[in-house]
Amino acid sequence: MLKNEFTLELQPKYLRPIIKLYEIPTLIDTGAVIPVFSFTGSDMRDIFNATLIKNNAEISGFGGNDKGAVYSIPEFSIGSIDFNPFEVLVPENLRIKYPILLSAPVFYGTNYEFDTRNSLFKVKWENDYPRKRSFKITELKGELYPQINGVLLQISD
Repeated sequence: MLKNEFTLELQPKYLRPIIKLYEIPTLIDTGAVIPVFSFTGSDMRDIFNATLIKNNAEISGFGGNDKGAVYSIPEFSIGSIDFNPFEVLVPENLRIKYPILLSAPVFYGTNYEFDTRNSLFKVKWENDYPRKRSFKITELKGELYPQINGVLLQISD
């Protein structure tokens, strides 16, 4: 397999696109903007060696409004994509069903598909897009936005 593509197994017992990262059930939520981890602060430090970046960050979505903390994980890999750093939101109310929720911008610059017939999640990208990336969360006018390799991705109204 080329280094600019990878395939992960979709967990067949779920109806939603769930993969396993670090042996943890991980939802790929194509409607989400920010990745969300459902761990305590001490778990973030112990499991992921994460550092607290910001408290009281606000997020809104179909699930309503919530506050949380932004943590920076120094090294995080998804397939053959390596993030350094990888920032995530840990909500105050740990009510998401899956421990890790990956948002669509995490896969910015790729083509991905869910092959439900064969239970596969396939990710490909062009040779000019790097395998090593940074994923940061930036607050702008009270909203959280992803920043990939220094490029701020914004939603235009």
